[in-house]
Amino acid sequence: MYEQEKQRTTHLLILLVFTFLTIALTGESLLLGWDMGAVVLLLLGLVASWTIHISGRIPASIRLWLYYIMTMLAFFFYGIHETSMYDLAPVMIVVLIMYSATEMKNIINLCVAVYYLTMCYDLIFVLGGSLQLTPLSVTRTLLHMVLVYLAGWLVKLVIQWHKKERKTTDGKIAELEEDNRRTEDFLTNVSHELRTPINVVTGITSVMLKNEENEEKKKDIFSIQKAGRRLFDQIEDILDYTEIDTGKIAVSKDSYMISSLINDIVAWSRMSERENKPELIFDIDTSVPSALLGDEKKIKKILKHLIDNAMKFTQSGGICVRIYALPKPYGVNLCIRVSDTGVGIAEEELGKIKERFYQSNGGRNRKAGGLGLGLSIVYGMVSVMEGFMQIESTLGEGTTVSVSIPQEISDERTCMAVERREDLCLASFLELERYDTPQVRNFYNQFISHMVHNLDIPLHRVSDREELDKLTRTWRLTHLFVGEEQYEENVSYFETLSPDIKVIVIAEEHFVLPQGSRAKVLQKPLVSLQIAGLLNVRTEEEEDLLAKKRAVYPGVSVLVVDDEPMNLMVAEGIFRDYQMKVTTAESGLMAMEHCEREDFDLVFLDHMMPEMDGVETLKQLRKIDKVRGKVLTVIAFTANAVSGAREMFLREGFDEFISKPIEPLELERVLRKVLPKSSIVYVDENEVPGKGDVAAQGSTPAVSALPAQEPEAQTPEEEKIRRLSHIGIQTQSGIRYCRNDKVFYLELLNGFAKDAGKKEKEINQFFEQNDFKNYAIFVHALKSSAELIGAKSLSEMAKKSEEAAKKQDAFYIKEHHRQLLDVYHELAGSIAKVLSSGENCAAQTEEEEKTQLSKDQLIRRLEELKEKLDSFESDRAHSVIVEIEKTACPGVSMDAFLSDVKEDVENFEYEAALEKTEKFITKVKGGEAE
Repeated sequence: MYEQEKQRTTHLLILLVFTFLTIALTGESLLLGWDMGAVVLLLLGLVASWTIHISGRIPASIRLWLYYIMTMLAFFFYGIHETSMYDLAPVMIVVLIMYSATEMKNIINLCVAVYYLTMCYDLIFVLGGSLQLTPLSVTRTLLHMVLVYLAGWLVKLVIQWHKKERKTTDGKIAELEEDNRRTEDFLTNVSHELRTPINVVTGITSVMLKNEENEEKKKDIFSIQKAGRRLFDQIEDILDYTEIDTGKIAVSKDSYMISSLINDIVAWSRMSERENKPELIFDIDTSVPSALLGDEKKIKKILKHLIDNAMKFTQSGGICVRIYALPKPYGVNLCIRVSDTGVGIAEEELGKIKERFYQSNGGRNRKAGGLGLGLSIVYGMVSVMEGFMQIESTLGEGTTVSVSIPQEISDERTCMAVERREDLCLASFLELERYDTPQVRNFYNQFISHMVHNLDIPLHRVSDREELDKLTRTWRLTHLFVGEEQYEENVSYFETLSPDIKVIVIAEEHFVLPQGSRAKVLQKPLVSLQIAGLLNVRTEEEEDLLAKKRAVYPGVSVLVVDDEPMNLMVAEGIFRDYQMKVTTAESGLMAMEHCEREDFDLVFLDHMMPEMDGVETLKQLRKIDKVRGKVLTVIAFTANAVSGAREMFLREGFDEFISKPIEPLELERVLRKVLPKSSIVYVDENEVPGKGDVAAQGSTPAVSALPAQEPEAQTPEEEKIRRLSHIGIQTQSGIRYCRNDKVFYLELLNGFAKDAGKKEKEINQFFEQNDFKNYAIFVHALKSSAELIGAKSLSEMAKKSEEAAKKQDAFYIKEHHRQLLDVYHELAGSIAKVLSSGENCAAQTEEEEKTQLSKDQLIRRLEELKEKLDSFESDRAHSVIVEIEKTACPGVSMDAFLSDVKEDVENFEYEAALEKTEKFITKVKGGEAE
């Protein structure tokens, strides 16, 4: 960008000098009677030069030489007149200085040559024999020639110096950019690694909160959980910023409902840790379509950062979030304007607001937390979505941040509407005068005005009891909105109002209605969408009925295609739970046969399969569609849920995308999107088997990544699950994927153990044949099935081998192939032993039969432990130690070593543990550990 700007400036400078020279020559020719033919040619050249410059069609290098030739022609024409002979030197020196900006030595040399050529022409043809060789004329001529030569030499010297300095500077810039890249990579890696232990903390605290009865302890645990969530959000900010800064951020395009997005933001704002929250209003315009096409996650983050930033710097007063849409040929511009009554930003600091880690020095950063990345992230995300951002602020009065983001329209219906408007008559009893800040009163007045206009409903506003009495006698009111203070002052009055009037109290989170009250509470912040929803609710009976219903899809026929039997078992159980008719296929060919014989409403198609992968199978299914005249809805089904995956699958022709293992909330989102509303049936929770608990409904509580302390086993199944957790399997995670069905989970584990021998042979066969394509497919299946049962360590190993196979990284595969199969084999064997133990397994001792390892296998395990210790991965190092404890190697005593290293890891003494591990590896290799 800098080079282009410099080039444009240089060309413009040359053209301006050429223009001045041409105009001067034209005037001098008219005064002195010079040949006007040459002047006409120069004028035509001037017009042509400016035309070329403005159009920019000719390459810059060619344009520069054209400008140079025209300048030299003008110089030569000027110099071939007797009166101009001694003016040539200063003119040429000016030209040399001008052309030094090009940093081209060739042009400088040619300019000097043109000067000498012109002087020779003057001496021979112009002056001829009339030149008197006096000492003055000779010395004057020689002096001019020497000056031009020296000027050219100095210009070239300066150019050479500039180039050398630039090379040095460019090198330093490259080093700084490399350092910056490494720092950002480090931050990204650290952030990724930190997320796992933070998730563990928040997961454990969630479980503890449910089980803890002591209120004081509950308060402390909740404080820990809030701190963990805050840290998690800051880590997310670092990841977002590094993606923006490195240009790796990807923008997705999915259909999303604006009402759902706003509800999420409102729920988030209600969890704010601030004690004195400012008034918060969400003013949504009906110009916003019901559903848009864009990146919902990024828009949600933009809103969060803007509101969070406003909350941090607004000690009193309020915040208004205004969302509206402007029609455009491509859809709409989604406009978000967040205004606050905070401390404001000084004018001189507005230009810094988009810089990284910006925090104002005007007292704001001393009172507010955060990393100073909020507005930088907003600016980056808005820019990458081709929108714009504007900030207006007055110090001491407040700030308004506006963003506009282009979005396509998925559903043109308005985001909110009120039914039976003719039956409604609303009143509001709000004393806005109690707000000390005029802007807050203005926020509420605008909110009410917009709501009345947008929803086209009558609203009567009163400010005292007497006016309200008159209003209730005059009008047949249907809804009355009252403030918290007004209700508490007149509780009995509002409770005795006509049964036809729905009293809605606008109150803070802590407010509780009296027992038996007929009123409803509208919890702050105030949201247009919630008010529209309240107005659309007909009766309390209908509200209660909807609250107890859940969606099922009876009769919907689903084909699930996956080469991994375990994935088919889990998917079949989940879809049957939704009362669907499920058919399974283990390959693309089988899927084609099913689709030729039977009609399906949905096809869930695995991406990575041998012989015919998901993309090729989709193409064949589309051919069947053409023959049958019916278009199948095909959803990509893959464990590779990487950034940009959804866009890739949609480009290939899939209708949607869902990652494995299946998350209930994500599945329900996809089903609601691709299936018609007529196929959804709402049933009572009690009518759906296995849906009584929270996890089965999709609201799964956070689960610790470490095996929790379990109570005494009650059944053989629970005892087996307990023993499975002791061999390193995260059973809670696996049970969650099985919809909390423990019996089904054990069946899944049994299938995993039985299939291990066959899978090992297939993986090993492709390894020996150097068939990395099929090797990646089968290792991918292992990754997915291991994740499904909770074998996180094995799943991670398989993931790395899969990525290496896709990159044709033979060295990595050869180094880790044997280790992968060893861990797979041992895990399957351990699972088989636990599952094969009879109903009397609860009476067996805790000591498991140890797996025998060769010395080479043990060394590989120890090398893996060393790698985890070297990268400070305490959880994974602990898991490796636990796995080694369950093994034995003939002639090697390692109990004391493992006990010491485990203690070091638990005390975070990684260097000591690493040193002991390295020494023990040396002993094992040398036979000294026997």
